[in-house]
Amino acid sequence: MRKTNKFAIFLFFMNSYLTILEKLVSFNTINNPVQNVKPNKDILLFIRDLLSEYGYQSVMYEKEGYWSLISYIKRGSPIILYLGHCDVVPPGPNWKTDPFAFTIIDEKGYARGSADMKGSVAVMLSLADFFAREKKGTMIFAFNLDEESGGAFGAGELLPQLEKLGLTPDYVINGDANGLQIINRRRNPYVINLKIPKRKKIIEGKLFSEKFTTEIAGNRTMHAAYFNKKLDIHCAVAASRKLSKDDFVQSISGIFVKNNVIPPEITVNYVKKITDGETFEIDENLTSFFRSVKDFDNVNIPSDYSDYGINLTFNYFVEREEHYFVQLDLRIMSNKHDLVQKYFEDFFKEHKVELEIKAEGSIGPVNTPETSILVQKALEVVKDLDLPAKTIEMGGATDSRWFSAQNIPAIEFGGLGGNVHGANEYVELKSLQKVQKFYKKIFVKLTKLDEQ
Repeated sequence: MRKTNKFAIFLFFMNSYLTILEKLVSFNTINNPVQNVKPNKDILLFIRDLLSEYGYQSVMYEKEGYWSLISYIKRGSPIILYLGHCDVVPPGPNWKTDPFAFTIIDEKGYARGSADMKGSVAVMLSLADFFAREKKGTMIFAFNLDEESGGAFGAGELLPQLEKLGLTPDYVINGDANGLQIINRRRNPYVINLKIPKRKKIIEGKLFSEKFTTEIAGNRTMHAAYFNKKLDIHCAVAASRKLSKDDFVQSISGIFVKNNVIPPEITVNYVKKITDGETFEIDENLTSFFRSVKDFDNVNIPSDYSDYGINLTFNYFVEREEHYFVQLDLRIMSNKHDLVQKYFEDFFKEHKVELEIKAEGSIGPVNTPETSILVQKALEVVKDLDLPAKTIEMGGATDSRWFSAQNIPAIEFGGLGGNVHGANEYVELKSLQKVQKFYKKIFVKLTKLDEQ
């Protein structure tokens, strides 16, 4: 008999993912590595205590101040992991509602994290009792607070923790997705760190200051992973294309948030070289770098095929005493770190930029074959739910890559929503019904494989 405690009333409504989601979004779990803001573990303690009511055993671990939770019921094979993250990006300005209070308007639930990805976490938890009552298959929930800062200290540490518990998963279902579609492929993210020494010079000319703005088709998202060079205009690329051979950069400024967030604007102060003009100080090295930016759309690094191709964007810049620090965001279907490093060394040498380069890539892309049992069963489920029976590649990076890199099949499936990482983020409430059915049916199909 299960004990009754302070969660009794809440558990009565446990089948309602909306009740759970309302509670989850009330936790301020902002993760902002630029300002060294890390979420506390309160939301994970809440989830742990909730799951204990259904007989789940739990383990928590911490690295570099980031907490993660593993909750499980052992029942032999197959071992199925439901994976998610509970950290969120800062809310930013221009919200019409309280970002940490769940507000329903026209069948949409507004709150920071409602779509990315506390909505999916709420649906997973709404099935805790169902999973506990099943007779076959080991069930694991794993939630972390480190996804928005790269995941190395959360999901990146998860597999070793599971191995110590004898819980190496056979299949991973990640809720970090949008669109009610099976995602089985994503590119690998890289941060290209550049340290560009200052090289000042006095020239004659005329000083100009010009602002350039980013244009995103359909106002989709400022997330660098979804930048489409065929549809969108990056402010830095537009500025680079404007510079003539007689234009020399004096300084640049803009709204620089993070390496994977496209800046909405950039202002370039430059001197057009003319004889008998006024004298101005410019920076030859910064000019050479800025001239190279227009060629970012044409990078050609060895890579496996991706529907999105290769993305390289210039998103972060800060001036320091002796140098400029720049971060580029690279998305590529590869984990060949040496090739990436060598490519950029050659690229900037060709453009005559003096700098130091450090390319930092994650463990690898997500690439679960269509022929895998997990994908095949997922296709059966979406067909049962009258959803498109196909797989797709998505643009961003997720925690699935830590398992895909070890050849553990991983897919992603989540609801419909919008304004992820922007103001007024929302999830479409009706779509969560489909997500709940998907999570339930895929578990049943995977645990009954030996009966077929």
